[in-house]
Amino acid sequence: MSGRKTGAGDLDQRIRIETKSRVADGGGGAVEAWVEVATVWAQVWPVSGQERADAQQLQAATMMRFKLRHRRDLSEGMRIVWNGRAHNVRFIADAGARSGFLTIDAEAGVAI
Repeated sequence: MSGRKTGAGDLDQRIRIETKSRVADGGGGAVEAWVEVATVWAQVWPVSGQERADAQQLQAATMMRFKLRHRRDLSEGMRIVWNGRAHNVRFIADAGARSGFLTIDAEAGVAI
């Protein structure tokens, strides 16, 4: 998949991009919460997966690659929600707006 050109028809999966932000808690204070930046179409495929022991529990970590139309408002530290599962953005390959697309590697199953 990654070796061929991406066309608009390949962007066939809906993803939600979120960022952490402070929001009102209804009691006069604020809490940190994930807030939607955008919902967009993307091409999605798995890159790798592994299991690791964490706090004496087996955790499955999966690295996914998301290809979407170029945007300027994304950064590491955000997350992508796909199929109901949150993926922490680890790397954004940005070849510039002329390329038309961004490729993002994001990992599920581990904390930011």
